[in-house]
Amino acid sequence: MPTEQKRETVAALKTAIAESQGLYVTEFSRLSANAMNDLRAQVEQAGGRFVVVKNRLMKLAAADTGAAGLSDVMIGPRALVFCYEDPIAPAKAISKFGEDHANAVTLKAAYVDGKVFDEAQAKMMADIPSREELLAAVVSAIAAPVTGLVHALGGPTSDLVFTVQAVADKRGDSAA
Repeated sequence: MPTEQKRETVAALKTAIAESQGLYVTEFSRLSANAMNDLRAQVEQAGGRFVVVKNRLMKLAAADTGAAGLSDVMIGPRALVFCYEDPIAPAKAISKFGEDHANAVTLKAAYVDGKVFDEAQAKMMADIPSREELLAAVVSAIAAPVTGLVHALGGPTSDLVFTVQAVADKRGDSAA
């Protein structure tokens, strides 16, 4: 029989699913309490929230949403990462943390933009450049031709200035 606390947890999970930009299901094992706290801090710094919930409660919360497909992967030690800003940055944080800690944390599935992604697709999302990286690449690509143009236009002008200066120096040496 469901308790009031479980009903509140399911309602909170439904709200979190609706308000988040993305949601990742992770598998965690062999993590100490300190490592788990470090992971939570890194995910939070990336704009997400790392939450360990009972699988059954998550299945109930996801049942009436587009995230219902995540129920299939809610087996064993699972945690959820809700993304409230950039849906890619928390995935990168989880992936990097997993690499640094002998794959103690792995991505199992994702729910982004109303679509459920399997494990392979979720891991690919962690490899996508972040929004800031993409913006930097676009700015760099736009600025490169302009910088080249400035140097190209500046070259003949500086050559002319050096030539005039050389002629002036030569005439000054001849006059002396």
